[in-house]
Amino acid sequence: MTAAHAEERIELSIGGMTCASCVSHVTRALRRVEGVDEVSVNLATERATVAFEPNTEVASLIAAVERAGYRAQIAPDEETATRERVAELQAQARALVVWSALAAVVVTLAMLPLRFPGDEALQAGIATAIWLFFGARFHRGAWLALRERSATMDTLISLGSTAALALSYVNLARGVPTFFDSAAAIIALISIGKYIEARAKVGSSQALRALLALRPPTALRVRADGTRERIAADLLRVGDVVAVAAGERIPIDGEVVEGASAIDRSMLTGESIPVEAGPGDRVEQGTLNGDGALLVRATAVGAGTSLAHITAVVARAQGSLPPVQRTADRIAAVFVPAILAIAAVTLLGWLFTHHTPAEALIAAVAVLVVACPCALGLATPTAIVAGVGVAARHGILVKDADALERLASVDTVVFDKTGTLTRGHPEVVGIDTFAGEERHLLALAAALEIASSHPLAGAIVRAARARALEIPSSRDVTAVRGRGLVATVGDAAVLVGSATFFGERGIALPTITEANAAESALYVAENGTALGRIRIADPLRDDARSTVARLKARGIVVVLASGDALGVSTRIAAACGIDRVYAELLPEAKGELVRTLREGGARVAFLGDGINDAPALALANVGMAMGAGAAVALETAGTAALRDDPTAIVEAIEIGRATMRTITMNFFWALAYNVALVPLAAFGIVAPIYAAAAMGASSLFVVGNAMLLTRSYSSKANSPRAQAATNAE
Repeated sequence: MTAAHAEERIELSIGGMTCASCVSHVTRALRRVEGVDEVSVNLATERATVAFEPNTEVASLIAAVERAGYRAQIAPDEETATRERVAELQAQARALVVWSALAAVVVTLAMLPLRFPGDEALQAGIATAIWLFFGARFHRGAWLALRERSATMDTLISLGSTAALALSYVNLARGVPTFFDSAAAIIALISIGKYIEARAKVGSSQALRALLALRPPTALRVRADGTRERIAADLLRVGDVVAVAAGERIPIDGEVVEGASAIDRSMLTGESIPVEAGPGDRVEQGTLNGDGALLVRATAVGAGTSLAHITAVVARAQGSLPPVQRTADRIAAVFVPAILAIAAVTLLGWLFTHHTPAEALIAAVAVLVVACPCALGLATPTAIVAGVGVAARHGILVKDADALERLASVDTVVFDKTGTLTRGHPEVVGIDTFAGEERHLLALAAALEIASSHPLAGAIVRAARARALEIPSSRDVTAVRGRGLVATVGDAAVLVGSATFFGERGIALPTITEANAAESALYVAENGTALGRIRIADPLRDDARSTVARLKARGIVVVLASGDALGVSTRIAAACGIDRVYAELLPEAKGELVRTLREGGARVAFLGDGINDAPALALANVGMAMGAGAAVALETAGTAALRDDPTAIVEAIEIGRATMRTITMNFFWALAYNVALVPLAAFGIVAPIYAAAAMGASSLFVVGNAMLLTRSYSSKANSPRAQAATNAE
């Protein structure tokens, strides 16, 4: 892509993919389209993400996929896609019942010890119908692959079933035993396996469906005259006021204008403790109203809500693939041609060792059927879908699969201090005046800090309001990053900031007692004269020490990087059990610290607020922001914690490691299965009918292993918080 063009992205829904080779073919077809820069195709979600130049026609992308033998369309929204997948599964189930019953008839007739006139003709008729109609999708896929001079799983199944059927007709004419049962069973058993696999893939997206289910379908809108009407939630607009009864889900993002209640945000953030909400407080779509009635004015609706954003992030992440997938792609590129070669060698080997053509052909068919690369193609995407889903249910958003893989390798975690290890809601604990009155000093500081989003600024403004001070207006407010604020209040030049900032500005400070190590100090000056200092303390989070202990127990180095004074930072670090402390760092210096750690070989995760810490988040192997900074984190880093809870970084690393273990195990079994069964099939130990069953079982194992990740981790991930709660009691 040239610098002159802005990149565009689109998601395509791909139909007809059955294995890793299909993924490779679709990927190559899309990459051949002029203007395409990047392609990611996911077998588990059946979607392709394509980055391309603006002058590239979407129709050309769809046409390229269809020429390769697959179906393509612009991907619908997740809710529509889920409905379509369920409807497709239901239709597939109905066809499966009919054709599988007919295949069972053929197998039963072949196994009967007693023969009757016309039984083999009946087997031939049913098996041919199964091959022709139920197996049509395999034959069509094989033909389209052949037309593209390639081979897929469909090639193996079509060749295997066709060879078994053709041999059976030859034997029927010669009056020797036939293999119609194998021809029918190959298609039926593989179709049953693919159906169960499809159901399991839909099940692995349970987290995404759970998020979609949080959206209330209707809302009670309050008209201007006070009357109320029940309408579809999709019809709401920004500015509308909705009534939310006790026990109902909130249909929009908005601001409470009337009423008070406790909001259960657990389904969105993983936090179990309800949050009190009253007039002026913000609430999110999908959260559960407690025991109070609320009137809420909509500030975001539809695709603009937090829930919609989270759902989109989860969907994109589940559709992405980590770098480890390249291994599977390289194997898949040569797998099917290699199996075709092995089948040919098997056929010739049996013939040259004086076996009958029928025996040779059956052994070759078994090789074709047993060696399906489905399991290989599903090894990575099913685990990613499960891992991203588990993270989402625990209030952790993962931007893409690459971030999940990087999480697994983290060996160093760098924490910001304010709002991460501390509560982020500091309080003014004392004011020391050098000149003038305390009330005047506090009012001037609040005049500058009222426009700042820094947690210390909020403490000063809250203290001024608590004393009922009149906060004067300020103008020309300038923030000096990591130092302080400069502004004009009335006719006076006012500075608020650190002692270092005052020294840089040439403002003398009297010799005073150092602030307590647990406190931060902001100095206030008017027209070049220091008026005094405001001492502020930010209490440590209850779970900060346990978070650090859990990281250390996993062999992870923990570092504190703070912009605060050394004394404050050291005290917080000691209370948490952190040995390495870097204090008085500007945002850029935090980024340089992360860069230095990485250059030293560390694989770094950085946890911060996502605003002042943007450089460090971007430079870390994995950046994670908590609470209010979560949205920023997804732009500058790979993960975000919707929970205001530092334990999220521990759980994110655990989920990353568990996901990569699952991928590794899936790769091992997918390859071990073929290494073990292909030779057995080649030597005639595994018959085609059992090869078909084994092929389906291999795919089910891989998908089931990914679903096991979901089930096992869900209970395990909750246990630390539950244990902590028990200990606290």
